[in-house]
Amino acid sequence: MIIGILAVLGGFFYIQFGVGGSKEMQNARQPIIFVSDKNRVSGAAQHLVTTTSRSGGAVAIHINVLDNGKIEYDGNQNVKAKQPIIEVNFNDRSKTTQQQAQSLNQILRKLNHRYAYKQYDAIGFGSGSLAVYYNAVKYRTSGNRMMLNHFVSIAGPYQGVLPLQPPHGEHRTTNQRATQPPQPARPDWATITNQRFPSYQEMQHLSKRLDPNTEVLNIYGVISDRDRSDGRVSEASASSLKKLIKNKDNYQSLRLTGPYAEHASLLDNQVAERIINRFLFNQ
Repeated sequence: MIIGILAVLGGFFYIQFGVGGSKEMQNARQPIIFVSDKNRVSGAAQHLVTTTSRSGGAVAIHINVLDNGKIEYDGNQNVKAKQPIIEVNFNDRSKTTQQQAQSLNQILRKLNHRYAYKQYDAIGFGSGSLAVYYNAVKYRTSGNRMMLNHFVSIAGPYQGVLPLQPPHGEHRTTNQRATQPPQPARPDWATITNQRFPSYQEMQHLSKRLDPNTEVLNIYGVISDRDRSDGRVSEASASSLKKLIKNKDNYQSLRLTGPYAEHASLLDNQVAERIINRFLFNQ
C-alpha cells in the first residue's frame, strides 16, 4: 500500500489509504522504542518524540549503549504508562548493525524481565531502522521475549547509503591550483558506512523469520525526480524494505517529495508525524 505525498512550500498535499493498527493491539500496554542514527535521539528526533507523546505516549526511559557495550538505563515513573516511549542511543557510530541488534536484544529482554512488556512498537531512523529490522529477524519474538507489533522505518538504507558528494576517482581540494596534479579522493564515507550494514542478500535470507503479524510503515523521501533520493538514502534503497516483508498485507509506504523530504528534515515532517501517529495510535 502506498501513500503518495507531495510536499511544497506553504503546505502539504497528501493522499491517505487506511493507516492505523488494530484497536485490540492499541489497548495493550506496550512501549514505543525509538532508535535513531548518529546520536540524534536527543537532537532532531526530539521533535518527533514530543509529537508522539502528545498522541498517547510518555517518555519513560533513555537508554545509552556505551562504546564498551555497557548499557545504561535512565527511567522514570512513565514506564508503567500505556505506551511508554523508550529512546535508544548508540554512542559508538562505528558499531555494525549486527552489534547494534545484539544490544537491542539485551535491551528488549531486560525490559520484558523488569516491566513485563510482552510486545513493542519501534520507530527507526536511518541506520536505526536497520538495527530494528535485523534484531527482529535475527532474534525473533522468542529470542527478544517481546513481539514487534508495529515497525516504522524512516529513511532506512536497506541497500546502503549514497556518497556525501558525487563519487569521483580524483578531485582537487579547494585550495589547490589547476596546474597541480589532482589528489586521490579521501576514503569514501559511504563505503565505510555501508561496510557496517548487513548485505541485502543476508536480510532477504532472514526475512522469512519476521513475525507475520508485524505491521510495517516505510517512510522515505525523494527531493526531486532527478535525485531520486533524500540526499543520503536513495529511493531504491529505502523502498527495498518491501521485499523484506513477506506478508504484504501488513506493509504500507509513505513517499515524501519536495524540499521537506530531505534526509535530516524527515523527522520534522508534519505529514510524516501525522501518519505515524495514526499508524501507532489509530488517531
